[in-house]
Amino acid sequence: MARTPGRGRQPAPSRRRSTPTQVIRVSAAPAVRVDLLEDPHAHVVCRVCGRIQRVALTELDRHLLTEMSSHHPDGWSVDGISFSLTGACQRCREGRRA
Repeated sequence: MARTPGRGRQPAPSRRRSTPTQVIRVSAAPAVRVDLLEDPHAHVVCRVCGRIQRVALTELDRHLLTEMSSHHPDGWSVDGISFSLTGACQRCREGRRA
């Protein structure tokens, strides 16, 4: 019985240098490669007083933000991911002055 060349073989893993680049695979989508200067992060910003507070991200949140960064226009590069939520802080909603 003749064997089909390469059938059943897995490709050898690629050897990459350790750099600040993140390679993230989300579901069956192709790997996204982004050169980031810092980890993806998020904040919530009060539209009334401008107060800013950091928002905790899960690992899945960071993966999704990194995947979104691959949708940039041609000619652009992405080196940072910052996500902002907007609203009103508790002090402003309750009418208290800072």
